Amino acid sequence: MKVKNLTVVLADGDFPRRGGKAWEVLLAAKRVIACDGAAAAYKRRFSRWPDYIVGDLDSLSSPPDFAIEMSSDEENDLSKALSFCRAHLWNDIVIVGATGKREDHTIANIFIALDASVPILTDCGVFHPVEGEAVLRAEKGTGVSVFAPSPTTQMTSKGLVWPLDGVKFKNFYCAASNRASSTKISLTSSERVFVFIASKEKARRKK
Repeated sequence: MKVKNLTVVLADGDFPRRGGKAWEVLLAAKRVIACDGAAAAYKRRFSRWPDYIVGDLDSLSSPPDFAIEMSSDEENDLSKALSFCRAHLWNDIVIVGATGKREDHTIANIFIALDASVPILTDCGVFHPVEGEAVLRAEKGTGVSVFAPSPTTQMTSKGLVWPLDGVKFKNFYCAASNRASSTKISLTSSERVFVFIASKEKARRKK
């Protein structure tokens, strides 16, 4: 993942593990936009505020003056942060901290990212949004799961142990728990799906 011009959106789930890929990307990004309460976690670890703080600010007891309050009952803080990025034409985006803690927040964050076509990087792997044609890289034998919200989705694949050609998506998780048979996975999808590629890295957790 190229990080030179990358904008990282830090959601308020589990903070990336020290030494893991998500941690490294967070450190190397051009800018970091934290969702409300995630800003406090960022400051605890790095002794400084992130570049931007966006949200309804209800999770910060003393938000800094530059924090941007965006009040809306129809969007959560991740949606607001992504809208903020789009308004500034920052399109090279990845989300970290989207999973963990409350399960309902995790599920909402995953679908928000899918709707926005933005990848999620976790300590366990990467969610890649795919629509049309895509080529993804993975270690041979790595776990690969496809989540298709629409039952009319049609897909083809190369590089998976169990090909997706002709799969009927009777539910959005029926193509989970596949494996890479090659280091290159070629996919076509008629509608947007999330492809999760597991990571084999073993990052050390440090509070």
